[in-house]
Amino acid sequence: MGTIQIDQVDAQAADQVPLAGPRVALLTPYSGGNLGDAAIQDSMILNLRRRLPGVQFLGITLNSENFLKQHGVDAFPLLATTMPIPDPNSPRKQRTSNNLKHADIDRGSRKGLSQLARIRGALCRVPGLLRAAKKSRAFVARCRQEMRHSLAGYRVLRSQDLLLFSGGGQLDEEYGGAWRLPLAYFKWALLARMAGIPCAMISIGAGRIKIPASRFFISIALRMCCYRSFRESKSRALCASLLPRATKDPVIPDLAFSLPDSELPDPSEQIRLLAGRRPIVALSPIAYAKPVNWPTPNKAIYDRYLQQMGGILTGLVQQGYFVVVVCSSLGDDETVIPDLLNIVGNEVKQAMREQIFFPPIKTWRDLVAVLRETDYLIASRLHGTILSFVSKTPVVAISFDPKVDWVMEDLKQSEYLLHITDFTADDALKALKRVGADWDAAVERISLYRQSIASETARQFEYVTGLALKHHQYQN
Repeated sequence: MGTIQIDQVDAQAADQVPLAGPRVALLTPYSGGNLGDAAIQDSMILNLRRRLPGVQFLGITLNSENFLKQHGVDAFPLLATTMPIPDPNSPRKQRTSNNLKHADIDRGSRKGLSQLARIRGALCRVPGLLRAAKKSRAFVARCRQEMRHSLAGYRVLRSQDLLLFSGGGQLDEEYGGAWRLPLAYFKWALLARMAGIPCAMISIGAGRIKIPASRFFISIALRMCCYRSFRESKSRALCASLLPRATKDPVIPDLAFSLPDSELPDPSEQIRLLAGRRPIVALSPIAYAKPVNWPTPNKAIYDRYLQQMGGILTGLVQQGYFVVVVCSSLGDDETVIPDLLNIVGNEVKQAMREQIFFPPIKTWRDLVAVLRETDYLIASRLHGTILSFVSKTPVVAISFDPKVDWVMEDLKQSEYLLHITDFTADDALKALKRVGADWDAAVERISLYRQSIASETARQFEYVTGLALKHHQYQN
């Protein structure tokens, strides 16, 4: 098993017959840092393995190496642009070896290079022409790269039995616009159709789809799926504006809710020992609007958020809580922690050893293990909230997106819902008090919700299992 390289996918791949059980390709714009995305993939893998002994998985993802490390299955790049584009000006030998020496260039090559230099000089004398030529060259290189990637992707899919858009908020244009992920979804759905394998979207989420090209690409991808389900009714309504018949598609909650209880880690009790008798609050910051770290940065909004989070941390320390600082999206959100600690007063800094703990979090299992030891979570990210509910830990959600509102509404937790652009530290501390006064009832509502969705999520896994098995048996 390993990362499938583009150069390794030759014409023989189309004729390969799976040696074991059905082969399922999991498509996800997952790069490794978001623990919710990781939990979704593990939920899909664990549930399908229970129903399909011998099933083999391929991750079509943004970070193949990370997918292999976290999930132990084959991987293939989601986007063509993750591959380096060779410099068309470089001689062939230079592209294949970094050790080419000047003496190795023969007279013919020297003459060719001299001609290129004269052409370049002529282009430079025409204003704007050299720049246009460079853009054209880059465009041609990108087209060649896309064609090469598509051909390799088609050959890979010929060896699969099912392509699954496996959950998460994939249908969105925020990260890169229409010509990045929406185009990729269109391309992979089309390749699945050409390869003759079924394609399905499972508990998918939708966000911003406003650009006409995005709407076109995503509407075609939706149309090519033989099965679609959405993680909440709002995503279904948004997609129904692109494909009217989607109004009849089922709503099946986020796949992270389907993580088997047997796979949830036990709490280590380390945090309880450190906290003593103090109530424990997990505080999870988000890099919302932070310059460099967020796709739509806004320094004023980020600075306001940081000040209010500093006020929450100060209030928690003053009120005698034991605070555990965690992140559900590694990398970007982790950069918020030093920013937060820089703005708090000496009272908080003096309490660092006795009252604030920073557990090492590398996987969703690490996060769940921590959340199962805490009494409350204050967070903004959707899957920080969902993984807390999976851990049966009530949440004060400082929502940055309607998808967070929707999950709080579904679990009847809206009383503890705030919004990131107008909340105050005092609002959050008051909401925490409300959760504390209603803790048993809040936990009961969380438990009842997971029980209520168990049968419909099981039916969905059974259905997609049937799709893969049917194609596998037909091919064999």
